[in-house]
Amino acid sequence: MTSSRMRFVNMSLGDDKDKVPLYTAECAQCPEKSEPHDERDSPELWCLMHAGRTHHLEFRGTVTNFFKVTPEEGIGN
Repeated sequence: MTSSRMRFVNMSLGDDKDKVPLYTAECAQCPEKSEPHDERDSPELWCLMHAGRTHHLEFRGTVTNFFKVTPEEGIGN
C-alpha cells in the first residue's frame, strides 16, 4: 500500500504580464482567417481586404488572453 500526503496551497489567477493578448479574425462565410497579431489593427484590415476581394461581409473576432496562476507560497514537487 502506498501512502500519500496532500497539502493545499491558496492560489490566485491573473493576467500574464509577460504576454500580450493576440487578436485574430475569421470569415463567417468561408474557412479563411487572419494570422494572430498583438494589436487589433491587422486583423481588422484583413477583414476589410477579405471583404473587398470576396464580398464576404461577416466576421468573427477573437482575443486570446493569457493567464498565470500565482501560489501564495512555494509549491514543492
